Amino acid sequence: MRLLFVAPDMHRGGAERHWATLIPALARRGVEVRLLCLNDEGPLFEEVRAAGVPVTCAHLGGRADAAGVRRALTEAGAGPGAVVTRGVSPQLIGEAIARRAGAAHVLNEHTPLTPGGELLPARPHQLALTRLVAPRVDRVIAVTARQEEPLRRLGYRAERIVTVPNGLFEADVAVHAERPALRREVGLAEGDFAVLCVANLRPEKGAVAFVEAIAHAREQVPRLRGLLAGDGPQRTELERLVADTEGMRLLGSRGDVPDLLAACDALCLLSEAEALPISILEAMALGRPVVTTDVGGTSEAVAHAETGLVVDRAGATGALARLAAQPEWARELGERGRARQRERFSGDAMVAGYARALAEVATR
Repeated sequence: MRLLFVAPDMHRGGAERHWATLIPALARRGVEVRLLCLNDEGPLFEEVRAAGVPVTCAHLGGRADAAGVRRALTEAGAGPGAVVTRGVSPQLIGEAIARRAGAAHVLNEHTPLTPGGELLPARPHQLALTRLVAPRVDRVIAVTARQEEPLRRLGYRAERIVTVPNGLFEADVAVHAERPALRREVGLAEGDFAVLCVANLRPEKGAVAFVEAIAHAREQVPRLRGLLAGDGPQRTELERLVADTEGMRLLGSRGDVPDLLAACDALCLLSEAEALPISILEAMALGRPVVTTDVGGTSEAVAHAETGLVVDRAGATGALARLAAQPEWARELGERGRARQRERFSGDAMVAGYARALAEVATR
């Protein structure tokens, strides 16, 4: 089987981290895999290259960049049997590559869901383009079953949609730093109960709500500390907010998320839009309890009061204070989360699911 994966870029994010796990894993199974980034490369682009996968970037300057589009379309010459895309522009260009190559077009849907169960709204021109391409897509692989109905409403054919949950291998959460040393580096003292939030700093990801919940929970449990890892449009606003919030630290974009999780005691994600967050699975794999809102596939991963706490944003303060006040209980939740991740969200199960779904439609 020959596969071409087409993405906007491979900067740090949940969808990108998912592909950085999936693509090399498929290659290890003997699948011929290539990666095309349309706009930019990013640190995970190099990670995929280091795994021995052929990678290229078209450096597309925009929709009017005809030369960049031509560079992307040359990938049809490699003869893929399926072109796997995520995002609107990759869908359009991926559709053209697939038709030129006589290949199937597969969408891997990572668009977050809102609390109302809708896909995060696209801009009008993106929505129009999506509706144009949707009926032509040969297979859609969602990461949570909750995406299936909104995808059908966009025009993707119901019989072509399957769900394969995200998964992790042990190597994906390998810890390289010593916990005491990293805790000192990020300003944690012995006895502090540290909660990490890993998120792109956009309004729907709830970073502001996380900082506010930490501030209020510390009034009940002063040894509680919050760490925020990520970057994005809200960076300046959050720098100011964190500077005024005792017990909080903004770490910026980090490539050592497993190390940070191992140094902390819990993960918190208060998003208003998610698919199936990789950061939650990473926390579970490392035996850390999770506090999260019920959006997208979060409650499929986190079992309330068994492996973490599923709350609304108003309940986040109480949930964080409860974990910090009962560290033994928090550890018990984390251990049950580790078992749940291995049982339901393993890398082997994920790769087998993708291999099966892709083999059903690939032309070579």
